Amino acid sequence: MENLKDAKAVSKIVIRCLKEINSQYYPPNVINSMIENYTPKNIIKSAKEQLVLVAENIAEEIVGMATFSNDIFGSVFVNPDYHGQKIGAKLMKALEKLAKKQGSSTVTLNSSINAVNFYIKQGYTKGKEIQDGKFGKSIQMTKTL
Repeated sequence: MENLKDAKAVSKIVIRCLKEINSQYYPPNVINSMIENYTPKNIIKSAKEQLVLVAENIAEEIVGMATFSNDIFGSVFVNPDYHGQKIGAKLMKALEKLAKKQGSSTVTLNSSINAVNFYIKQGYTKGKEIQDGKFGKSIQMTKTL
């Protein structure tokens, strides 16, 4: 993703999710660290190191994003206005298909506290809890493809 317009759209979605949803589960210092991680500049930089998938609506506006590198899935965020429309599930299926095509038999991700049930519904299994001073608590999850 070298397009600044797309990076700004992704950044806006992620920051909105962090402020409106994740802030109910994480303290302000963790939310602020995450927000710093998702500036348009950092998204463009990150896209050079990992695959960034986006989901668009009919008007071709970005409404969701997901990242993938090797057997590890990174961030998955969907515009809150589009929650409940299976966009996150479709992004996960696309990531899983890519991982399988690359020869992966198992994938892992670190889920935010608020997204654990979403991943369980996608067939992921809860693993160990991870505590990070900058990004707070997450849960490692795995799925056999």
